[in-house]
Amino acid sequence: MSQITVPLGMPQNLLDDVEATAKETGLSKADVMRQAIKRGLPQVRRAMSTEEDFADEAAASWGPAPEIIWDKLPKEA
Repeated sequence: MSQITVPLGMPQNLLDDVEATAKETGLSKADVMRQAIKRGLPQVRRAMSTEEDFADEAAASWGPAPEIIWDKLPKEA
């Protein structure tokens, strides 16, 4: 798999966090940033997408949501 280098500017405090995480985990700074991006993209997408867009995207990724049949749920005591 080929890789593309992408220059990434960031504030010093964020770089400090990346460096501390790399030291703590034994990962390289690049690996820490790749993992942070990969793991954080779904949250960013949810936060920045409209609800309708996200529902369409979720259905495309995970299939349609199961139908909830409310009258079959146990009644509260």
